[in-house]
Amino acid sequence: MKKILLFLALPLVFLSTVPAQVTQNEADTIVLERIGEMEHCDALYAMETLQTEGTTITTSSGETLELDYSCWVYYMNYAGETNNKYLIVKESNGNLLQINTTNDGGPEDLAAWRVVLGEVLFDVPVVILSEDYPDYTHCPPSWPCWEGFQGNSFELLIINNHEELEQYITCTDYPEIDFSEKTLLVARGNYRVVVWITHHSLQQSSTHSYIMNVRFRESIAQAESHWAMPIIVNKITDCDSVELNVTYTFGP
Repeated sequence: MKKILLFLALPLVFLSTVPAQVTQNEADTIVLERIGEMEHCDALYAMETLQTEGTTITTSSGETLELDYSCWVYYMNYAGETNNKYLIVKESNGNLLQINTTNDGGPEDLAAWRVVLGEVLFDVPVVILSEDYPDYTHCPPSWPCWEGFQGNSFELLIINNHEELEQYITCTDYPEIDFSEKTLLVARGNYRVVVWITHHSLQQSSTHSYIMNVRFRESIAQAESHWAMPIIVNKITDCDSVELNVTYTFGP
């Protein structure tokens, strides 16, 4: 088995002056800036925690990388290729070391690494925790801002700041949302009969893909009805997509 020891004497790539004790977010930024200067990669992974001196990484080809200092470790993957790269960010000063590998399908425990870039499909969709947004507590009943459809139609609003929210809320005294960390998803629509929501959930099907499920029960009352299901979730970014899945069942 071949072992590669990463000493401080190895050539380093200096991207910028970074304060001592580089955080994980700062390391992400350093690596993403580096990737921006290189050719496109299909996926970027990161080890979840800071790696200390003496940590080893075993590649799929049996090579062992032994770390000689505390650092943040990343792996760049190119689909269909075996010439990939490891990027090592030194914790103490942000220096970046790039290691090119051959005949390497990635570290043995890649499934446990954090996905920084790229789309990874999940075998089973993961249910995401959400919080119902109180849509009748502080505003006039029926909130006409959530209405406005003709026929049997529906849509999903992805609201990420107060300016977007105020386009749909007509009153001023509404519950606050911390948009620096949260997103408001609003499924809304119109239906030919009176309905009530029996189930709703948000599922994550891949790294950047989500499905908001809303299920209704129809009544026998023949009256056009407006409906809305607003929920608060962790931040949804421009890189993410959210699909709305609406289903109906009939009941008394």
